[in-house]
Parts: sequence; structure tokens; C-alpha cells
Amino acid sequence: MTEYCIGIDLGTTYSCLAYIDEDGDPVVEKNFEQEDTTPSVILFNENGEIIVGSPAKDMAMMYPAERIITAIKRQMGTDYEVDVDGEKYNPIMLSAVILRKMINDFNENHGCDVKKAVITCPAYFGQNERDATKTAGTIAGLDEVTVINEPTAAAISFGFGNAAEGKKRVLVYDLGGGTFDVTVLEIDGSAFTAVATDGERFLGGKDWDAVISKIIKEKVSEESGVDMDTLDSDEEIQQTLINDSETIKKRLSTAESTKGTLTVEGQKIVFTVTREEFEAASAGLIQTTIDIMDRVLASKSFSMADIDDVVLVGGSSRMPQVRNAITSKYPDANVKVFDPDQSVAKGAAIFSRSNSMVPDGVAPIDPATGEVSAEAAAAGVLSVHNVLSKTFGIKAVYEDGTEMISNIIFRNEVLPIESVKTYYPVDDGQSTIKVEIYEDSAVNDDSGKKTAIIDGAPVGEFMMELPLDVTTSTPITVKFTATDEGILIASVDCMDQHTDYQIENDMKMSADAIAKSQGLMEKVSNAN
Repeated sequence: MTEYCIGIDLGTTYSCLAYIDEDGDPVVEKNFEQEDTTPSVILFNENGEIIVGSPAKDMAMMYPAERIITAIKRQMGTDYEVDVDGEKYNPIMLSAVILRKMINDFNENHGCDVKKAVITCPAYFGQNERDATKTAGTIAGLDEVTVINEPTAAAISFGFGNAAEGKKRVLVYDLGGGTFDVTVLEIDGSAFTAVATDGERFLGGKDWDAVISKIIKEKVSEESGVDMDTLDSDEEIQQTLINDSETIKKRLSTAESTKGTLTVEGQKIVFTVTREEFEAASAGLIQTTIDIMDRVLASKSFSMADIDDVVLVGGSSRMPQVRNAITSKYPDANVKVFDPDQSVAKGAAIFSRSNSMVPDGVAPIDPATGEVSAEAAAAGVLSVHNVLSKTFGIKAVYEDGTEMISNIIFRNEVLPIESVKTYYPVDDGQSTIKVEIYEDSAVNDDSGKKTAIIDGAPVGEFMMELPLDVTTSTPITVKFTATDEGILIASVDCMDQHTDYQIENDMKMSADAIAKSQGLMEKVSNAN
């Protein structure tokens, strides 16, 4: 049986699966509905079936809102939960449902049983979200899941198609349906190294859709005399606006204006939305993306002159205001819209093939350099290095009695990373220490060495026993190691005492919970 190299872009509003064909090229797989992308929409129908994709989206107006799940990616790593027919579903399970539908479609079309895949996630996802993405893949039926950052996957796809252009530094502007990323990467042949990244979890095409919805409601309210509160409370109108706003937004990418209709209290209202008023109403959103671009460049003291190409990916990057805003701020920027809907999935598939090309008995990574070994490189294996998306440190008490986060490893440092800092007991004879690990957004400069507790988030803690004869001058060394995947491992040494700790996701699912969830995947309808 053929073993396929699979890449999956698990998106907020649309998801996409790609594979490497017999010619070695990345190809997007059409789903059961013969679409290149699958809407990330889930419907729980009255027969106990779970419907995913366009059928779920098309039938959404026929069902109560609590039976329709959208934008679940925005909840990854949180304690969000829905109860449907007495069964509780968390974001991991719901993401697995989307993955299961896509894998089912691929298996049926190719007569195979895919067990390995590369799944993408936003570059700024922390450890909890990455763990959740991997677990979703496991529940969906995969035995081996590799997670890669979406902008890195897009850059791999871009580099794959532009290998002849030589060494480049690119800025990937990834505006998807629900999330936004900016990442600077250096491409040199088969080597892809992220340099800096930043992003916003709650910024994407859905927010532009909401702007369209507001414009429509204001126009319809004025025409019909029905107040805005009444329109907001009508579930049927709200569901209609969700679907129509996305359609109108897409039309305005090629037209200066477009018409639509909305039925309110039996009255059919015709309205017109212009690109000019849409762009004016969403100016704050687009400016946020420019501000994040500025932060990424400033974090490495880059100007736009240091960037060879600005690569626009993600379906929402098609909006004319995106290119216009970037070229207005940076007139000399070389802006390219690159395969917005498919580049991330294709890049993930290329990376999946790279993982499969390591010859038997060959070490993929040279331990002396941390780079792809010569033998692996000759076989076509890619060298991919990401940066840490968060800064990590521990709570420390300073001489003036204040408690701060003492940062040890910093965001935008190239993975893998290892760093050691020395601390001291608070009291002579202290028997234990509590190591509390925090993540924050500090950068590696003088001001970033310490962060206020309120500006960080706790991600793990552990107790360590100290030797009996410690004093306030006994050194305690704390080492943080971040792996290639951004997984954080801590180790603490004090005299002859040693403790290792790996951050555990508080919301990590147990083996029993995963097994039960895998059983629920049987409800995912294959007859979409």
C-alpha cells in the first residue's frame, strides 16, 4: 500500500489537505464535495451524526445555534466545552472531528489508511495549543503527528517553487479566517530558518465579516425602521448575516460595490455595500496587522530594505486593502500574493515528504552542528528551524522583596535553545524551593530580563528539596531547554540535588479520554 506524505492546514474557517503526488509535487486533495478547502464548520444533527464542511455550513440555518460549531481553532488550549445531546466536546475533540472528515475523504479516494501527517498551527501558539493540535490528530486516527508553524509551511511552499532565486529573507504575512501571523524567515536552498514572529490569536477574516455585518444591519435598520437590538436578537437573521457577510467581503475584493438582500419581519430589504465604506470601517483592523509587522521588524532591527519579499498568504490576504496598506507604509516592499488558500497545506506536505526521506541508518541531524546531516541533505531532507514564540522564566524574589518573572529564554530566539541562570535560597537552611514557570512576551534586551508577574501567565510549577546545609549564598542553577518543537524542559541543580521537569498541559487529555474520543469519531458522517 502506498504511504502518502500528508500536510494539513487546520484552519479557523477553512481547512485544507495536501499530499505529494507521484511526480514529487504538492497537490491539494479535493474533499468528498469536490472542493479544495473544507469549511471548518461542524453540525450535530438530530440523528446523532456529526456533519463537517459545506453540508454543515449550508444546513446551519435549519438548526439551533448550539448544534453548530465554528471557529473552534480560536479555542485551542482553553477550557472551552460544549454539551451536545449529553456528550461533552472540548476544542481538541472538535478539531479532531474536522481532521477525521478530511482524512476519511482522502482514504476513501485513494484506498489507503493514512496514519502520519504534518499539521500546521499559528507560529505564536504556545505549548498548550501545540499539545492540543497533536492530540486532535491522535484522536482523528493518526499514529504520528508533527506540528509545524503555518508561516514556515508557507515559506517552504514558496521556496519550493522559487528555488532558483537563491538566498532570500522573506516576511510572511498570514491573514487567515481567524488568526494572524507575521514571520520573517531566511530561505537558503533547502534551509528555512525563522528569525522573528508575532501574531494575534483573535484577528482574522471573521472580524472583517463582522464589519460587513454591522454595515448591513445599519443600512437595513435605517431602511426598515427595525432597531439594531431587534436585528441582533433574531437568530435567523444572524445566521444569514454570517453566510452573506463572507460572500459580500469576497465580492468586494474584485468589485467596487455589491448588492444584497435581507428579509426583516416579512419585508425584503435590498442594500448596497461599497468597498470604500467597508475599508473605512475596517481600517482599525488592517492597521493592527501593520503594527504587528512593525513590531516584528523592530524586534530584529530590520527595515523593509532587509526584506526581499513580503509574501501574502491566507484567504483574507486577497482583500485589496491588505496590499494597499502595506505598500502605503512601505512603498518599496516587494509584495506577492502567493497561493493564499493552499500554500500552507502544500508546504506541510513538502515537509512531510522531507521527514520521510531520511535514509535508513542515517542520522537526520548532525549532533555536532544541530543541522541536517550531509547524508540526509543529499537525500533531499529540509533543514527547518523555528523560533520560540514565547519568553519563559521563573518567579523570583529580589532584594527589595518584590516578586518578578526572571526571564531565562526569550521569544524570537532560534530553536533549539538552552540557557542557564543562577539563583540563591531566600533563607539559610531552606529545605525546599517552589519553581514556578511563567511565559510572557519580553524581548531579549536589558528591559526584558525581568517582567511583572501580572504581565505573564503561569504554565507550570514543581517542588524541589534542597540539601540540609544550604545558605543564602548556595547557588541554585536553573536550566531551560526548548526543543525544535518549542517544548520546554526545565532542570534545577543545587549541590548534589537534581530535578528535571517538563511542562505538562493542565488540559492534557488522559489516555482513557483520548480512547473514548476516538470512539466518538465513528459519528463523523462519511456521506457528506
